[in-house]
Order: sequence, then C-alpha cells, then structure tokens
Amino acid sequence: MIYKLFFAALVFPLKGALIRWRANFTPKVQPVPELPLIDDVQHVSQPRSLIGVLRRVNTEEGIDGLYKGILPTLGFMLFWEQMSIPSIVVVGYLHFGVYDQSTVVIIAIASLIKIIATVIEAVFVNRAVTTREDIPSFSLRRALDALLSPTERRHPYRIFIIPGLLAACTSWVLYIVSTIGARHLLFVTQFPENFGNWEDMRPHIPLLVTAVIFSLALNALVLTPLEVMMVRLSIQAKATQVALLLDTPPVEVIEPVRLRTDKDEYTGLISCARLIIQEEGWGVLYRGWWWTAFRGILFI
Repeated sequence: MIYKLFFAALVFPLKGALIRWRANFTPKVQPVPELPLIDDVQHVSQPRSLIGVLRRVNTEEGIDGLYKGILPTLGFMLFWEQMSIPSIVVVGYLHFGVYDQSTVVIIAIASLIKIIATVIEAVFVNRAVTTREDIPSFSLRRALDALLSPTERRHPYRIFIIPGLLAACTSWVLYIVSTIGARHLLFVTQFPENFGNWEDMRPHIPLLVTAVIFSLALNALVLTPLEVMMVRLSIQAKATQVALLLDTPPVEVIEPVRLRTDKDEYTGLISCARLIIQEEGWGVLYRGWWWTAFRGILFI
C-alpha cells in the first residue's frame, strides 16, 4: 500500500492538472473585429492543454497549487484499499462466477456501494483541486466549510441530488460492470482453463490483443465524456455559490483556469453534455482521453 501512496503522490500534479483542465471553461471565441477577444478581456489567455494547465498552476500557485487536493485524494485511496472487497467481488463473479440469482444480488449491492462512494469522491476531490479557497490540512470542519455549500453542510445528502452527478457516476460504474461481464462472455470463456500453458494460450494471443485494443478505445470513447461531466457537475454548486454570495464586486484575481460561474447552471447530465458542446465544442468532452483509456486497462 505504501508504494501505491508514493506513486499517487508522485503523479498527483498531473492528475490535479487534468481535473483543472476538464473543469476549465473555454467558450468559443466569436471573431468580431470591433470587439476585443475574450482572452484580452480576461487579461490572460486560457491554457488549452494539460501541459499548459500544469505550467500555469506552477507559475500562479507554485508547489502548493500543484498539490492542492492531495489529502482527500490519498484519503479516498486508503478508503478504496479498505473497501476493495466490493470491486473484487464484482470482478470475480463477472469473470469466473456462475450467473444465478445470488450472483446478481451480490453484484447489485457491490455496484451500489461503488456508486455512492464515487459520488462522494467526485465532490470532495474535484472541489478540493479546483477551489479558490485555502483548505486547512488539520481542521476537518474548516475543510468542509471550504468544500461544501451551507446547504450541503446542513444536509449532506444534498450532494446526491446535485443535478446530473448521480446519473453520471451511475453510468460510469454501470459501464465498468457491464463491460467486465461482456468481456467474460466474449473473451474469457474462450480461453483455456490453464492460463499458464503457453502452448494452449498461443492461438488466443490475437484475440487477447484485440480485446485490449478494443477495450482501450471503448473506454476512451465512453468514459472520458462521463468523467469530464462528473468534474463539471461536482464543482458546479460550490463554484456558483462563491460567485453569487459576494456582496461587493469581486477583486480581479488571475486563476490558473476559469470555472463556469457566469452562465445558466447545468440542470442534468444531458444538459451538461449539450451545453458543453454548444458553448465549447465536442473536443472538451474528450479532454484527457488518453488518461482514461490507459487507466482503463485495469478493468480488463
């Protein structure tokens, strides 16, 4: 477990930059000669790539900005390590189990646990990375004040009715569960029982390679838009609240990325996808597709 935490801390600046990049609101610029470009109005051009976000964060916030949100991330890693049984059960039953009524019940319970935990993780980690407020390391109450809206602090269940977030997380988990089952039926059942025998496995290598490539492509195609929308939906309530509760005109502060706070809110999963496409273009839904694709190899 120690090496996992060390590796996660090592690559966290990249993950944090990916979250900010997916959260970065980059509306299409209408080229009207008489008007200044939107980037000129903002006095700074918005980063248009993961590396650009990484450099901007390092320039504007330094090492603290690169590691903003690492504590909740590592905390959820420890949680998943302790709660790995549901995932193991799902993978084990879908790959090697017998499909009967008890199996379906076990998979349903494990998937429900995964969905609930994924919603909570999305809210806390994504907000911790993108928030403009300082998050204290040793004060849970002050950290919750920074990450949750007043309504969410009074009624924690409200994070589960954030428009579209539960639907996005549910779709994300169900996709993973269903593709594991599909791979079992289409590929794993075709392999010989003795996986250690090279001679028996050799004829199946092309099938295995095809399955890996297809899985990477499908994960990138389906999961990436869901993950982008999970970031946008999970931070929306808190980001909008910060903008609306200011009693005085805000002091202009140059942020590494621009959050979507001055537009109509996303009202659901479909609304989020539609508005992203209309306002920013299809490409935004596929930010970091390569991260999602190759991380998805763990699900094979």
